[in-house]
Amino acid sequence: MRHRLAAALALPLSALALAGCGLNGPQTYGPQERSIKVDAGDAFTLLLPASPSMGQDWYLVGPPPDPSVVERAGQSKETEAGGPDVEGGGSGERSFDFKAVKPGTTEIKLIHCPYSSSCSTSEANPEPSPTSSSDTPVPTATGKPGTRPEYFVYTVTVR
Repeated sequence: MRHRLAAALALPLSALALAGCGLNGPQTYGPQERSIKVDAGDAFTLLLPASPSMGQDWYLVGPPPDPSVVERAGQSKETEAGGPDVEGGGSGERSFDFKAVKPGTTEIKLIHCPYSSSCSTSEANPEPSPTSSSDTPVPTATGKPGTRPEYFVYTVTVR
C-alpha cells in the first residue's frame, strides 16, 4: 500500500518541483504588467499585440536598460495571416526577450506605433520618431495600446 501511494504521488510532486525550473519557457509580460520582478538568471519576455504588415508595431527606445541588470536576448514577431479579403493583413505579436543578470532595478522603454500614426524609422535613425507634431509620443498608464504613439515603460527589479 505504501509503495502505491509513493508511486501515485511521485509524478505530481515531480511536476510541481520542476514547474519553477524554466521548463515552460521564460516568464511573459504584456502591456498591462509594467512592474516586473524576476530572479537573477531568469529569462523573461515582453509580449505585445502588433501587426507590423499593417504598419502597427513596437520598438525598444532609449535610454536602454542597464546592461548590468538585464541584457537583451533578442526579439521576434509572429503574424497570423489575414483572411482572403485582406492583402498583407493579419494580427500578431511582437516579443522582446531579456535575461536578468544581477540584482538591481532598471527600466525598459518601448514605443507603440499604431496604424494611424506617422512613426518612422530608418537605418540611420533606428529609433522611431514621429513625423508630425500630432504624433508626439505620450507616456501612458493604461494597459491597452491606443491610437496615438505611446511610451510603455517597464520597471524591472532583479532579485
